[in-house]
Amino acid sequence: MNKLEMKSKDLVNDNIEKISKLFPNVIIESGKGKSIDFDLLKQELSKEIVEGNKEKYQLTWPGKKQAIVTANEPINKTLRPVKEKSVNFDNTQNIYIEGDNLEALKILQESYLNKVKCIYIDPPYNTGNDFIYNDNYSKSEKEELISSGRMDNDGNILTSKDINNDSNGRFHSDWLTMMYSRLKLAKNLLREDGAIFISIDYHEVANLKKIMDEIFGENNFQREIIWRMGWISGYKTAIPNFIRNHDTILFYSKNKDKMDFKKIYIENKDFKPLVKKEVNLTAKMNELGLNMNQQSDLLKFINYDNRPEKYAIEDTWNSNEYDDLNSIAIVSYSGEKVSKILNIEEDFKGQKSIKMLTRIIQSITNENDIVMDFFAGTSSTAHAVMLENINSNKNLKYIMIQIPAKIDCDFDSYHTMYESICDMGENRIKAVGKKLYENFNKNIDYGFRVYKVDSSNMKDVYYEPSKLEQSQLNMFESNIKEDRTPEDLLTQVILDLGLTLDLKIEEKNILKNKVFFVAENSLVACFDDKIDINIIDEICKYKPLKIVFRESSFKNDSEKINAYERIKKISKETEVNVI
Repeated sequence: MNKLEMKSKDLVNDNIEKISKLFPNVIIESGKGKSIDFDLLKQELSKEIVEGNKEKYQLTWPGKKQAIVTANEPINKTLRPVKEKSVNFDNTQNIYIEGDNLEALKILQESYLNKVKCIYIDPPYNTGNDFIYNDNYSKSEKEELISSGRMDNDGNILTSKDINNDSNGRFHSDWLTMMYSRLKLAKNLLREDGAIFISIDYHEVANLKKIMDEIFGENNFQREIIWRMGWISGYKTAIPNFIRNHDTILFYSKNKDKMDFKKIYIENKDFKPLVKKEVNLTAKMNELGLNMNQQSDLLKFINYDNRPEKYAIEDTWNSNEYDDLNSIAIVSYSGEKVSKILNIEEDFKGQKSIKMLTRIIQSITNENDIVMDFFAGTSSTAHAVMLENINSNKNLKYIMIQIPAKIDCDFDSYHTMYESICDMGENRIKAVGKKLYENFNKNIDYGFRVYKVDSSNMKDVYYEPSKLEQSQLNMFESNIKEDRTPEDLLTQVILDLGLTLDLKIEEKNILKNKVFFVAENSLVACFDDKIDINIIDEICKYKPLKIVFRESSFKNDSEKINAYERIKKISKETEVNVI
C-alpha cells in the first residue's frame, strides 16, 4: 500500500537520478541525500583537462542562480476546484486556473509533462507599469514586500513606477528572474513536437531572446514574428520623426526536428480595411493631432492595404519571398475589436488580436491538442481556441492560468465591473461561448473547469510525522485540514498520481459511501471519514487501475492491512494508495 506524497514534483532529485544513470561516478551523498560532484561532472563532459573557470559567452544577471533554484524546488501547494465559477464542470476538458503561474506550473509538472502542444503567452513587458511577480514564498508579507521592492524599509508602500523603472538597479534583473523560472517549467510541459510563442515589445526583446536561446536552445529558434499594431493606435513616439507601431512574437520549437508547422493560405477577402466606412476618419485624425502630411501618409497606407493581391500586405505569414522558412511575419492590429470577429459585441480592453492568435494555433495544432496560456489576461487565447474548434473541428483543449489581481475599472462595452482579472477572463469565455453557439450551433466544448491555487489539503504533520510527539497524537487523528472537501482531495490525488485535470469524473453511492470514478476505472477514490469494509468487494468489481482511501477511514492498522490484502486477492493489477 503506497502513501501518496501529495506535493509538487521534486525536479532536482529527478535531474540527479537522470545524471546518475549516465555518470554514476559523479554522485556523492551527504546528510541531505544525493548530490553532484560538479567538478567531476565537468571533467566527464570535457575532452581536455578542466582546470578552472573560463570566460564564456552567456547572459547572466543578479538572481539567475536563484531563478534556477526557484524553478526546481517543490512546493506544498495544490489546486482546489471552484465549481460555482465553472461551466459544465463534470464534462468539460478545458481548464482555468486562478493563481500565481509559477506555482501553477509547478503543480502541473507531473500531470502535464510533455503533453502541451502549443504555448502562447503575453507576459509583462517591463515597461515600468507592470504587475510585479514575487517568487519568494517563505517570507512574511512585510518581508516579501520589502524584498520585492514594493515597500521601503520604513514601511511605505511604493507604486509600480517607484519600483520598476530604469533607474532601479534591478530593473532588468527582476524581470529576467521572474521569466526564467517560468520558462524553464513551461518547457517541461511542451510536447516534443510542440512550440511556444511569446509576445514582447522592445523593452526586453533582446534579453528574452537570449534566455530563450539558453532554455530552448538556439537551434530551436524559429522566427521573430513582427506584429504591427493599428496605424492610428500606434501613431505615437517618444522620438520625433519615428513611429513605433509593432511588437514582436518570438517563436521557438521544443524540438525543431519534430515540429509540424503548417502552411496556411489566406485569401485577401479575409482581411478587412484598417478603417471601416462608418468611421469618421478625418475627425479621428484631427482628434489625434495629425498634421496634413501625416494624414496624407495614413490615407495612402489604407488604400495600399486594400490591394487585390492574394496575400494582403499585412500578412506575410506564409510568404517565401525572403527565405525558405514558412513564417516570415504576421502583422495584425491591437485595436481589433471582438465584434469584428463573428459579430461578438463584447469589447474587452487589453485583448490580443483573435485573428493573430487563431493563426498561431491553426499553424501548430492537430485534433485534441492542448493549448496553454499562463499569462492569460482577458483569456483571448481561450477565445481563439474555441474559434479554431468551430472553424476546423479540432476539439482542442486549453489551459488558462492567471493571477487574480484586483481591478477597479470597467472593461467591456457594457461597463461591467469585475473584482479581478480572473473574473473578467472567465466572464469573457462565457460570453464568447454563448455568442459562438448562437452563431454556429456547433457541438464543441464551451465549458471550463475553474481551479484555484491553494495550500496543500494536508496538515504539516502529513509531511513530517516524525516531529509529532506522543502527547499530540489525539490532535491529529486526521491529517487532512478541516475545511477541505472530498472534491479538494480528489483533485490533489489526481495531480499526485500524474493524471490530467480534464478526465471525466463520476460520483457513485456504494454502501452509503461516496465514491469517485475518474476516467471510468482509471482511478477510484473514497474519502469518507468511515467506510464499510464490504465496499472493497464492490469497488473491485470495476477492476480499477488505482484505488485511494483516507488512511484514517480504517478503524486500525489491522483493518487497513486486511483491506489491502483483500484488494490484491480480487484485483491483482490494482495499485492501492492512501493519504
